[in-house]
Amino acid sequence: MKKILKLLVLFSIFWYWHTFAAWIDHFEVTLWATEAAVNEAIDITIEAVDKNWNTVKDYAWTILILSETDPKAELPKEIKDNSYTFKESDQWKIKFENALKFKSTWKQELNIYDLADETILWVWTINITWDAITNPINISIVSPEDWLILWKNEITVTWKTDKNHQVIIKANWKEAIKTVSNDEWTFEEKLENLENWDLILSATVLDADNKEVWTSKDVKVTIDASAPEFKSIKILPSTTVDSESEISIEVVSDKWLKEASVVINDTITKLTEWADWVYTWKTNVPKEAWDYNVDVKLINDIWNQTSKKQAAKITVNAADLNSATEQVTATIDNQVKKIYKITNLELTKLKTKSILSWDKISEADSYNIYKQLDWNKLELVDNIKEPRYEVNIVWDKITYDYFVVEPIVKTESWETIKWELSEATKIQTWPKEILLLLILSMILWFVIMILKRRKA
Repeated sequence: MKKILKLLVLFSIFWYWHTFAAWIDHFEVTLWATEAAVNEAIDITIEAVDKNWNTVKDYAWTILILSETDPKAELPKEIKDNSYTFKESDQWKIKFENALKFKSTWKQELNIYDLADETILWVWTINITWDAITNPINISIVSPEDWLILWKNEITVTWKTDKNHQVIIKANWKEAIKTVSNDEWTFEEKLENLENWDLILSATVLDADNKEVWTSKDVKVTIDASAPEFKSIKILPSTTVDSESEISIEVVSDKWLKEASVVINDTITKLTEWADWVYTWKTNVPKEAWDYNVDVKLINDIWNQTSKKQAAKITVNAADLNSATEQVTATIDNQVKKIYKITNLELTKLKTKSILSWDKISEADSYNIYKQLDWNKLELVDNIKEPRYEVNIVWDKITYDYFVVEPIVKTESWETIKWELSEATKIQTWPKEILLLLILSMILWFVIMILKRRKA
């Protein structure tokens, strides 16, 4: 029985090695060239084949890789302790790109062995020289395009060159990427965390001694990924208002924003671009008396966002029924009479004039327009019939004045009564300095003309 078992074991071993040896004959090794320079990266492909050069599709053993002629040769990083075990994903054929570098000149050999059977092997010979790259190499940046403006702080650089060369990508003349070209001819890498500024990109080929030998044409792009700038906020007619009253919100920021909005008491109000840099809207304050923070949110076309917490504060007073309507009543001389009040006072700014308008009071015969002087003094400047007052803007230099509107109502006995003044409104006007200069110029011209006549 023991003899039979021994014969079976010997037969199994003989059958296994005979079949295995017949199945795997050697390794086919392919290098990208028969000649290379010292330190030049070389592609290497290793495949297990049978005697008929057919791929062995069940090979999953470990191979030994080394150079007996150049022990200092740099092997692919996937190879540990000069050995590599085939994986199922390799499909019985493994390729190492830009991975083999010889350190010595002359004819060098690459030896491949099966770790379990050193009779299964392959030896490849290659000529290694000191020659640097002498032939012109085509290298160019494919993208981004020259003079492109980018709206984010990252960019994917795509370039094209010959295979198996060390390449560095420079950003503003500083090395940003270092890699080795493969056999796909076109390559790309991403640059991140870029600053907002002009960016000069170039691609350079290095020789075996890491010397720059060929460089692409520069490509210039501009990075502009800044967030919107919050400049100011204005709340009219005042930051202290009555319950549920209407306010006008004006925010100054960058022009052409995708969205500008304010948040009051968890309510979002979107603003509209009234002019370049200026965003406005009208809304009603909350009913409950309280101090409310006004938060501003700005979003530009590239979705960069700026949030300004507590950009302003609104104080809402308790409701006053007597001041909530245009016409309220009061007791005057023991008689109940109406009190007329200017409402919805609005200022429209144009290039050549400013327009002050308000709700028409049907009983009003006319409206007095006052200019507010120092020490709260008023100066009557006009009396108009319609609820609209225009002030022309003259010259480049501008000044501002405060104007007040007062309704004039006639009683049943045709008695003219002035009623409640509106709030003072700031309006752009032409400057007193320019007017004074104009008058002085006219006087000077007049004097010169008189002197000329006398000389004549």
